[in-house]
Amino acid sequence: MTILNTGPRSSRPGGETDVYTVLLLVAFLFLLVATIYVAYRSVTLFGGLLPPGGA
Repeated sequence: MTILNTGPRSSRPGGETDVYTVLLLVAFLFLLVATIYVAYRSVTLFGGLLPPGGA
C-alpha cells in the first residue's frame, strides 16, 4: 500500500545548520577584524604593510 504525503514539505533543514551558519559568520568577522588590526599596526610601526628592506 502506498502512502501519499500531501502536507507541505519544508525545504529547509533543521535549526542545527543555523548554529553552524552563525558560528561561521562570527569566525569570518573575527578573522576580518584581526586582519584589519594587523594591517593597521604594521602601517603605524613600519610605515607600510611590509617592513623596510634590511630590517
